[in-house]
Amino acid sequence: AIYELDGLNEQELRALYHRILADLRRNGQSAQDCPHIYATLRNLEAALIRVRTPRPVKPRPPKGPGV
Repeated sequence: AIYELDGLNEQELRALYHRILADLRRNGQSAQDCPHIYATLRNLEAALIRVRTPRPVKPRPPKGPGV
């Protein structure tokens, strides 16, 4: 599930993605042969994009006088 990928960093996501592809190749299959695997790979790709995209920084409000 997508929420399970949130705690993983980019290296872990890439490793999982390539491990799944290697398992498919070893069994002579492709992602298109297995819809659930295809969906998992798309979720991993989306998680990789989220990890690589910098999060916007909220501007701090100005400090008041005497602070």
